[in-house]
Amino acid sequence: MSVELKNRHCFRQWRIKGVFLAVVALICIVLPAVPGRTEELSDDYNYGLGKIDLRSQSPAQSLRFTLPLLIPGDIEPGWGVRISSTWSNVWANESEYLLDYEMSDTIVTVTYAFNKRFSLFLDFENRNYFGGQMDGFIQGFHDLFGIDQDGRDDVSKNRKVIQRFDPKTGRMLSETSAEELENNGIAVLMNYNLTHGTKIWPSANVFGGVRYGLKCANLCTNHHPVDAGFGIGLAKRWSKKWYTYAALGYTLYESRDTREPALGVTPMEFENNAVTGLFVLSWHYTPTFSILAQYLYSGASIRNIDGLDEASHEVHFGFKWKTKYGMMEFALIENVITMSNSPDFGLHGGWGFHF
Repeated sequence: MSVELKNRHCFRQWRIKGVFLAVVALICIVLPAVPGRTEELSDDYNYGLGKIDLRSQSPAQSLRFTLPLLIPGDIEPGWGVRISSTWSNVWANESEYLLDYEMSDTIVTVTYAFNKRFSLFLDFENRNYFGGQMDGFIQGFHDLFGIDQDGRDDVSKNRKVIQRFDPKTGRMLSETSAEELENNGIAVLMNYNLTHGTKIWPSANVFGGVRYGLKCANLCTNHHPVDAGFGIGLAKRWSKKWYTYAALGYTLYESRDTREPALGVTPMEFENNAVTGLFVLSWHYTPTFSILAQYLYSGASIRNIDGLDEASHEVHFGFKWKTKYGMMEFALIENVITMSNSPDFGLHGGWGFHF
């Protein structure tokens, strides 16, 4: 790459960062002066039961820190704990590679909120890779509705493999276990509610976090990367039953070098930053039970592998149920738009409790 192109690429990166920082600063400055800002009805009018706490399950995004997208209303004074686990199946069959595995994404969170506006989170997150226990169910579902198997029925079930091919000849260049992708880390997060909102204006928050990698995927040479991100969120009540939530985040990654791959295999190049976005539509069947539809966008994480270098688009359908034993949530995960860099199917469950 020429010096001119490098400079242009660097300028573009900092321009994006500058614009995002300017937007956050503008919101922080202008929002307190917005008419109605000081006429907050209550500290929970716009919140409802909130969103389902899910991060990207896509192959490329799962290799690194995926910034939790926090919204207003994620704050309850005092101590709390959250536990969630997501089980997803990945099938990506391209001329250059084949991904066939499943992943378990587990997060344990301890929270402390000083009041209804400011809280801290400590996350331990772990991604574990294993054989495809969902393969039979997914193939049966595709057969039932006449959906093309895309080669699923040409290989054995319950595999956990990553295969790389010569796209011109189809010859396999390497095969590794998906266990090589396992990674985990600890993240410290902050959430601050700028305003609880009014009947007209939504509630708004800012959030940020830093993650220390305890274990990086084995394809990386840096085993303890430090990544950071920040963002803004909104929550709006439209009626007694309907709520919407939205969040936008930006993540800065510590640069990663990958190990030398097998002969003929294209080495993976990571992006140094990513934009993520979330939109949620929530219908409250009762004050303690809501049904949700969520759309999660995750910007490209890899630069140079066709299909995996695209943004991820995931949809979630599920519910939240508030009981005296805590908040429970469940969701189904499906891919849309991008087939290679998205989970084929997934299940999510979570539980949270405030002391």
